[in-house]
Amino acid sequence: MTATLEPLSAGEVYLLGLEPRRRARWGRVVAGALDLWCAQTGGRFELTGQGVVVVRRRSDGVAELQVPTGGAEAAAVLLDVVQHQLDTMAPDEFRDAWGIG
Repeated sequence: MTATLEPLSAGEVYLLGLEPRRRARWGRVVAGALDLWCAQTGGRFELTGQGVVVVRRRSDGVAELQVPTGGAEAAAVLLDVVQHQLDTMAPDEFRDAWGIG
């Protein structure tokens, strides 16, 4: 009799990462120009610093979840939250919490 071991945590099934937000070429130019303008006027816009928190299946690398972030601080908070969930939730529980089919 062979026993199939079920993963104990979602972290055994999924990988977590932060990836750059994909934009068309003109979108990168506009975002960079707006960031430069804001930096020169004393503000912080950080359009070029936006990214996407991505959860991929370990087995084949397919993205199961993609959540856009507002900037570096927001990305760090979201990464911490999702990592904690991956470490503490079962795979089915994680999928239900995020609405992953």
